[in-house]
Amino acid sequence: MNLLSKMQGDFMFLRQRQILTLLLTCSIFFVAHQAGAVEIAYSYYNESSHASNTESKRPLILWIHGCRQSDEKFVDVTDIVEKTKHLNPLIIAPFQESKVNLLRCWNFTSSEMQKRDGEFMQVIDEVKRHIDSGEADPNRIFVGGFSSGAMFANHLALCFPDIFKGALVHSGAPFDVTGSMSSPSAAQEHAKDALACAGSASQNGEPVVHRLKTLFYIHGKKDKVVPRFLGRHAFEQSVLYMDALDDEKFNSSYRVTPLVSRAGLSIHFGDGSSTNYIEIENMSHRWSGSKPGSDFSSPETLSSIDVFLKLTDQLH
Repeated sequence: MNLLSKMQGDFMFLRQRQILTLLLTCSIFFVAHQAGAVEIAYSYYNESSHASNTESKRPLILWIHGCRQSDEKFVDVTDIVEKTKHLNPLIIAPFQESKVNLLRCWNFTSSEMQKRDGEFMQVIDEVKRHIDSGEADPNRIFVGGFSSGAMFANHLALCFPDIFKGALVHSGAPFDVTGSMSSPSAAQEHAKDALACAGSASQNGEPVVHRLKTLFYIHGKKDKVVPRFLGRHAFEQSVLYMDALDDEKFNSSYRVTPLVSRAGLSIHFGDGSSTNYIEIENMSHRWSGSKPGSDFSSPETLSSIDVFLKLTDQLH
């Protein structure tokens, strides 16, 4: 049985402890959510002083921290600036205020995070500001995140395939996580919900131009904070989503190839897009290939950023 088949059968074998962990995790995020709109703050890296020069448009990376992290710490530990300096991208790191969420988690369980609204639109408006200025290349917009930041990144990529070309989802969970684990058929049901979120971008009946080409999911096998079955389910959901994104049909029009090792898969679709998944042996809730010195560092493991750069052909 291959990994994809294993994922599709996971609902039949989920242990009571795993389900309890899921409920506890979501409860923590929900209890931490505080009502009220607050302007999101951002840190910028490689910001150009020549933003109006339309001949030097660059890739843009939206880089989203997890719970109890700061934007600066997340950027530093993941080493995103150093690892991409040869590509000269504009890197934007949003910061979640504790007065919005006590743990500084992104509010992925809220209803607005299942549609193009709320925190979504604040971040999208920030991205569009740099596109409109001429600094960022609209065809090279990427997003990545860890833990609750990964869930935010995943929702952004699935709801805005007209904006993002690729996403790195590290230790995350599926779209509408609290609803998508309710039944064995939920993956397809909530893939449809994500497609509906993406389709809501249509204006005057005109089809949406989809730029989304690469989704990359990575998870530690020993993650107890966001258990790996959530990462697997997010990947399975993404396969269904990408399968239907081109022709609105779940017709299994893709091919499966190994990625890195038997613990990884790459699913390729006819339009040249792909969704990819890797599990890291013996890694808990940590960032794979990060700098040492943090409670979410795993410097000795595979570099998730290096793999993502390869999958996106160096952000092209």
